[in-house]
Amino acid sequence: MFDSSTGRLVQMFQDPSFWRFGLPLQSRQQVVWRYGGAVFISLAFIGLRWLMGRVIDDGVPFAILFIPIAVSAFYGGFGPGLVSVLTTIAFADYFLIPPLYTLGLPDTRAVIATLLFSISGLIVSALGEVSRNAVLQTLAEAEVSKLAQRQFVANEERLHIAEQVISGGVWDWDFVTDTVYWTTGYRRLLDYPLDETPSREKWEASIHPDDREHILRQLDEFLCQRLHNWSLGYRIRTASGRTRFISSHGQAFYDAGGKPLRMVGIDLDISARRFADASLRDAELRTRVG
Repeated sequence: MFDSSTGRLVQMFQDPSFWRFGLPLQSRQQVVWRYGGAVFISLAFIGLRWLMGRVIDDGVPFAILFIPIAVSAFYGGFGPGLVSVLTTIAFADYFLIPPLYTLGLPDTRAVIATLLFSISGLIVSALGEVSRNAVLQTLAEAEVSKLAQRQFVANEERLHIAEQVISGGVWDWDFVTDTVYWTTGYRRLLDYPLDETPSREKWEASIHPDDREHILRQLDEFLCQRLHNWSLGYRIRTASGRTRFISSHGQAFYDAGGKPLRMVGIDLDISARRFADASLRDAELRTRVG
């Protein structure tokens, strides 16, 4: 039970909505809550310190009054922190500094203590504002990252659905590092396991032996001529030994000197269409012969 409760508590603090409640944006109603909250928490700590003074008088009335200033500045900004400073000074004079329940500082020692508290309170307010802005910036970046991640996942799902509909797969070849990227659809096209590591050598090996030399020569000429639009049909021999007809389409990118940088494309399985065309031609031939 303790582990589950701790886990829920951690998730609550990791949830940006929890912090957005505590760190509101600028609006009229929220400004009222921020400044009103600063006054409320300051009065609450004044009351707490007053009750403590009735039991133990340590002679340091401002000791715990930095807490409401820090909290007000962090959750509300520098303005609420300043309001907390002024509130605590005013009510501390009346309720905490002897003689009690009178206004006006009685001696030089009280004046110096109040002045030091005021300066320290301003510093705490400024630091609270900086911390607040840092947290808000982090939350904003986390929200953008989360949205980008959701968009990426959505795009991946759309791509997978599209690949299933068209019976194809997308590939990306980086010439600089000689690394290759295959989508799930491309691995299925070659009957590879979904965790198969892609490589240029595996693509070359997948080309049908009768077409391999021709296709590789076409690729060399394509890159040497610095062409951009790749479109070619050929056969492949899949990892399971099946033969498929492929229609390959891509786009090549070059640097300023004409050196190939990258090539991205999609391969489509047109085996069914090729077999259907072959069957139709055989039927027509038999009809003519007959």
